[in-house]
Amino acid sequence: MAAKPSGNKSVLVIGLGRFGGSVAATLDQMGQDVLAVDKNPELVARWSAHLPTIQADMTDVLAIEQIDASQFDTAVVAIGDSIEASVIITGNLLDAGVSDLWAKSVSQEHARILQRIGTRHIINAETDAGKRVGHLVAGNYLDYIEIDGPYTVVKIHTPLYAVGRSIEDVQVHDKYGVTVVGLKAPGKEFQYGSKELVMHRNDELILMGRQDQIDHFIQGYPPNCARHTPYLLTS
Repeated sequence: MAAKPSGNKSVLVIGLGRFGGSVAATLDQMGQDVLAVDKNPELVARWSAHLPTIQADMTDVLAIEQIDASQFDTAVVAIGDSIEASVIITGNLLDAGVSDLWAKSVSQEHARILQRIGTRHIINAETDAGKRVGHLVAGNYLDYIEIDGPYTVVKIHTPLYAVGRSIEDVQVHDKYGVTVVGLKAPGKEFQYGSKELVMHRNDELILMGRQDQIDHFIQGYPPNCARHTPYLLTS
């Protein structure tokens, strides 16, 4: 596989139904290195104009080897129409050495089987939307909630440049347009986001804003700064 830009993941998405297609499209829109696979030629043809796609039956170990699945950072098994295929493919990927594995479950029994064979992340198809999972797989957010309008609510760890600084010092809202709803420090009670609140390493921040504003805050550069030049705060 070609070298990836720093901070990007290579993600293998297996299954191009509504759920898998949504996950793959969201990851692709976020700039992640995505390869989508399905054995259905019609689905592959439908998505090929939008995503890198391959037609293959991933229950076949030979297909796993030909795609070189072990070289991907993350794999998402988004198959829901066949529990047998889902379990076989998940097992094949685990055998190939894919450790960061996400698999869709369609029932409690399905989820238990996936858990027993060593699946790291099990996606409940009834509660997890494909777009949300795409953001979580990308790794920038600990949690992601899309609300009406252009705004989202996310949970992240304190960015390194903001560690030891207060919300006011970093000028979170003035520079980035982001609101810190609150903060949860390890072993402590939740605190609302007052301007005096100091952000520490491993604190979990609850943020609200547009996704582009939140991403600017995570990277540490205001929207009017060049993307490749991090914004560094000075004391």
